[in-house]
Amino acid sequence: MSNNIEAAVLIVGAGPVGLTLALDLAWRGIEVAVVEIRGHGVPPPAKCNHVSARTMEVYRRLGISQKIRDAGLPADYPNDVAFRTTFTGIEIARIPIPCRRDRYTTTEGPDTGWPTPEPPHRINQIYLEPILFEQAAATAKISIHCRSRFIALEQSDHGAVAVIEDLETGSTHPIFCEYLIGCDGGSSTVRKSIGSQFHGDSVLQRCQSSFIRAAELIHLQNEKPAWSTISLNPRRSGNVYAIDGQSLWIVHNYLREDETD
Repeated sequence: MSNNIEAAVLIVGAGPVGLTLALDLAWRGIEVAVVEIRGHGVPPPAKCNHVSARTMEVYRRLGISQKIRDAGLPADYPNDVAFRTTFTGIEIARIPIPCRRDRYTTTEGPDTGWPTPEPPHRINQIYLEPILFEQAAATAKISIHCRSRFIALEQSDHGAVAVIEDLETGSTHPIFCEYLIGCDGGSSTVRKSIGSQFHGDSVLQRCQSSFIRAAELIHLQNEKPAWSTISLNPRRSGNVYAIDGQSLWIVHNYLREDETD
């Protein structure tokens, strides 16, 4: 990363929020710099699993909604939410949600009648984020600096100076900006640097999340597949989300009060 970088807005974090914000600002003619600790092309974590209608409308304005809608689960994979005794157990109920192939042609489902050209889309972050990154990297008003860590902030009446560490060389460089925006997650270094704190209940539900590969799991179900399967029984509750419609899954295991993380 070169010395003395200047940008109207500096965004810390190149996840879905930071990249979407960068694209939106660039669409408005604003110069943006983005710093990200991961290297170029390093896969993102499998976290975000659903894009709302409002966000899809933003992506439509940015010209990438169809590219995003074409990614994720297979075109014919049910986007349903199933309630079962266990993932492979008895199905109690099901909320039908159209697969992306049928998204604009069916009237079955809770969101098919919404007044929007861009209904919600089920897509995991491992498929969404690379599309956003590619678009941002190809946008003239956006510069992305990978393997770069925000470490300090100095404020003035005219803006801010962020001290950025190059994780490849260990050297530090300033980035001069009018606005600094922290999109660096729940443990945000930007948030801590300005003394901002979370308010409200610190723990609502402890959840153990696992990203697994299990090619045979899809065949062990007694019912047709679903995007989200919610398990409800006296021993354990949790969710299983289909990521690629084949072998990748996210398992959310809701912990009891007497269980450790």
